[in-house]
Amino acid sequence: MLRVGIDAWGISGDLLHSGFGQYTALLLRHLPATGPGLELVAYGGPQEPRPVWLPEGVEWRALGSGARPRWAALESRLRRLPAAARADRLDLFHSPAVHVRPSYPPVARPGIPVVATVHDLIPLSFYGSDLPLRLRVFYRWNLRRALTSDAVVTVSEAARAEIVSGGRAAGVRRMTVIPNGVEFEPNPDPEPLRRLGVEAPYLLFAGSYEPRKDLAGALATFEILAGRGFGHQLVAVVERSSGHAAALRRRIETSGLANRVRLVHSLTEPDLRALYARADLLLFPSQAEGFGYPALQAAACGVPVVASDLPALRETMDGAAELAPPGDPAAFAAAAERVLRDPGLRDRLAAAGRKRARLFGVARCVGAHRELYEALVKGR
Repeated sequence: MLRVGIDAWGISGDLLHSGFGQYTALLLRHLPATGPGLELVAYGGPQEPRPVWLPEGVEWRALGSGARPRWAALESRLRRLPAAARADRLDLFHSPAVHVRPSYPPVARPGIPVVATVHDLIPLSFYGSDLPLRLRVFYRWNLRRALTSDAVVTVSEAARAEIVSGGRAAGVRRMTVIPNGVEFEPNPDPEPLRRLGVEAPYLLFAGSYEPRKDLAGALATFEILAGRGFGHQLVAVVERSSGHAAALRRRIETSGLANRVRLVHSLTEPDLRALYARADLLLFPSQAEGFGYPALQAAACGVPVVASDLPALRETMDGAAELAPPGDPAAFAAAAERVLRDPGLRDRLAAAGRKRARLFGVARCVGAHRELYEALVKGR
């Protein structure tokens, strides 16, 4: 019997809606279905309730901490996790993200083999010196812990190339590219849209207030399209709160289009799928990505995608999206206008997107993780 611990800090709450939250949830939901001989233990934060969606067979530990909330994650994972791993008789531990904030868990070192997933190097490659010093110091320390783990998983060849080209692969013992699995069927129910105040036709933005996701660019694109006579709403899926939210809300209020912009957050999965299903297209102007979940989620729903021309998105979409230079609202507007005015192009993108999304199957993703776990424990 192989017993695997997975860090699941925060996924009972809003972190479930983040990229690493979706990745972690997918593993916890589907690894049990890969066959007998595997037992999972998911480790949440102090007093964190068991997620309602967690399969019955997955054990849940709300790993406590005696530290103040600001330091709870560090104390929980650095001091308490090793003893918990021994008590739970774990063979291996998986840290599914490299966090940039010390209020989230560091990559674990519980005295057993560790798999660490490095989704991207965006805190260094995109934000760099714009990050506060304390976050840069923590992230560099945490990244080094990840890259010197027993095995590193990354989610695209583009992310792998970034790690290698940055000269950070020297201490890596084993690095495996396992593309994310996409589990995202459209929800045809119109009720969530009525409840959210969303009216067709609308364009969808899915990301966050974080600068690299470029909601400001999506707003600028929307303004150009509105000026050309398109009567759509812009629906933006963002997080519940952010230090960047106030500036973007002011930007919306002064745009003259505030009555046509809807900001939504903390959606249930059925509501999110319903929102994707009826969008005329997805605007995805992100300026840095390691994989790009929203683009493939839209593709799985048959929704055309206009996305940034980035290495990771060229890889994941592979011709199934219209691409535009990141940071160029005029180019995004031109690409979106082509899609909106050309039914044939929309149909081709929808068909290509569905086909592309099917290649990112859940069984393939979780099966590759299980193979890695078993090989690592057996010393292969």
